[in-house]
Amino acid sequence: MIPRHERPPDYLLPPSAYFDAGWWEREQQALFSDRWALVASAHVLRQRGDYVARDVGRVPLVVVVGEDGELRAFHNVCRHRGMALLAGTGRVEGSVNCFYHQWRYGLDGELQVVPQRKEEFPDLVACDWGLLPASVALWEGLVFTHPDPDAEPLIDALAGIDSLDQGGFLGSHRPGQLHELAVLHLDARCNWKLFVENHIDVYHLWYLHAGTLGDYDHTRFEHHQVGANWVSYEPFRSADRAEATRAAGTIQITHLNERDRYGLGAHLAFPNLMMATSAEFFATYVAEPVGPERSMIELRIRGEAEADVGRLRSLALAFINEDIQACEAIQRSIRSPAFRVGPLAHHHERPIETFQRNVLQRLGLDGGR
Repeated sequence: MIPRHERPPDYLLPPSAYFDAGWWEREQQALFSDRWALVASAHVLRQRGDYVARDVGRVPLVVVVGEDGELRAFHNVCRHRGMALLAGTGRVEGSVNCFYHQWRYGLDGELQVVPQRKEEFPDLVACDWGLLPASVALWEGLVFTHPDPDAEPLIDALAGIDSLDQGGFLGSHRPGQLHELAVLHLDARCNWKLFVENHIDVYHLWYLHAGTLGDYDHTRFEHHQVGANWVSYEPFRSADRAEATRAAGTIQITHLNERDRYGLGAHLAFPNLMMATSAEFFATYVAEPVGPERSMIELRIRGEAEADVGRLRSLALAFINEDIQACEAIQRSIRSPAFRVGPLAHHHERPIETFQRNVLQRLGLDGGR
């Protein structure tokens, strides 16, 4: 019998997992409405009343800066008739108002005003009807929120994706010291899992990205599973190539150590938050499912303030657009009766099996061995 670490990996999900509405519904409940979600960069939440409203799966949430300058997260639902209170990003002046019946909440979530309260709600106890709390956390200049007010700590959800002083694979990268230079939204006509599986597939680097990532030494690609998360690093093929990039006058991240100046990182915070690190940028890209066969990729690029934004956009989009093209091609064929997944690469595609096993476990399905 082949030991587990040496046996070929298995492809565990059926084709229907990538287009079936039943799978989609189950994922929305079990995966996407019960997670830490990246919702904003911290610079948009600085002053009293600043807010960001986002859905986490099917749960509308809002993060707001309180009177004391602290971030708080609430379910974005009026306690009277369930109206969504805020949308997008903006600022409110001292309170959150429901436009339907003008119930008013303080920035601490407490119910402050109920019109015609004495006549129509004589028994209402205001302290019982404040906004329902959620969780919020900051990590390296990024704001995350979770529907559960007692969610596991964010740092646990990001296990392995930490800075060097925390023993993590992010190494010397400190995104919180960088500036958010661009936020892009890319329409990917594929199931979100295809995009994630592509991200953690080492085998395709030699071929799909021969031009865009050809300067890196894939034979020295390191990757590790940390719980449900996945982390990786690969160096340039030669120090000469790295030095040529620096000599070209590009704006490098100043605080990096030598290893991180001469390598590329790629990480996954399960289920759908991906990261890429280089000498020039730190990028996050979230594959947010908007339908069984469609995803919205939210790409955030951080770098030094004086960096060439156009160059960084081009660098990130070059390989991400190749990934989207490949995933959309699989999506077009996945309903075919001839569609089959053949043998997986012994080492380079093993992370796909682990990812699929984690998906199955979160959905309460049999993940195999």
